[in-house]
Amino acid sequence: MKKHLNYQMFLFLSTFTRGLVEVFSLVLLYKKGISLSNILIFLFFMYTFGIFVNYFTLKSSYKIVLIISSLLYGISYLYLSFMNTTILSLIILALLLASANYSYHAIKHLLALELLEDSKNKTNKIVTITYLGVIASSLAGIYLIEKLPLVATSIIIFIISFISVLPILKLKSHPIIYSPKNLSKVKISKNKILFSILEQFKVIFLEIQPLFLYIYIDNSIYYVGIFNIIVNIASLIVVYFLSKKFSKKYFKSICILLGLVFSLKLNLKSGIILLVLAFFEGIFVKLYENISLSNLYNIGTNPTREYLIIEEFIFFSTKSLIMLLSCLFYLNIYIILYIGIIGMMLSSWFVGD
Repeated sequence: MKKHLNYQMFLFLSTFTRGLVEVFSLVLLYKKGISLSNILIFLFFMYTFGIFVNYFTLKSSYKIVLIISSLLYGISYLYLSFMNTTILSLIILALLLASANYSYHAIKHLLALELLEDSKNKTNKIVTITYLGVIASSLAGIYLIEKLPLVATSIIIFIISFISVLPILKLKSHPIIYSPKNLSKVKISKNKILFSILEQFKVIFLEIQPLFLYIYIDNSIYYVGIFNIIVNIASLIVVYFLSKKFSKKYFKSICILLGLVFSLKLNLKSGIILLVLAFFEGIFVKLYENISLSNLYNIGTNPTREYLIIEEFIFFSTKSLIMLLSCLFYLNIYIILYIGIIGMMLSSWFVGD
């Protein structure tokens, strides 16, 4: 159907655009001379702003949100190229990136639930197209960041980001069906809430991972980009060949194997060996995420927007709290990543109802 094609075009183009520098964001901050402790403060504010961004996003027209999000995404990296290293500058950047990134991701989930009817088709196509976009953007991102000033890269991002929204603007708008009263009607099982909380430990691990690789393994954008490409190629192979062969009954085994790969990565210093591990990481991360995405999209009889507001609140309040505690207790990057591994493995006990 035409609406499926428009959504898939939007998904590929927007993923490509946002993947050009998103994986390198923390590395770019570190290269500007911002300390690790201040980067954690930046993440705390970004996750906290995300709570409010998602709430207002899911109450609004997705077309308006996507246009604003696209504009803000380009502006965010323009600001990053000029900003100084004060805490206030980091807070402003956190607000810009939270508004640009998290509004986009919330709308991406909303469109998947409202526009695509078949849940299996929904999950597999979204994941496949997303990682095709990520692989392409990682290749292009390495070149852009290594060869061009960040200002020039930001302008390119701004232009492509706006173009990516055009296929969605062609879709017939759905009426905004939202009522604050329906928030109290959303029913999410205890297991699903606990899974949503514990999954965020994995998310934080993966978001901090590029910075870990840059600081402790290979001090180059090129290495971080190649690692990311290998992970996503492996992920794409999983989606295409293996996703239907692994159900929730294998989830504990997947989590154990993923925890082993993560732990090895924190203890091995050979860049070559870690690139081999990247392939296995891509396999197990995507098996994990394919099941977790199916879990998220299984909304039952819940109203769509209100359900996503509750889930996104759980996601971002959890990540915000983790970063707050990390800042308060001056946790180093190794401890945060090990905590991420433990949380991810614990999530295996709560997937499904």
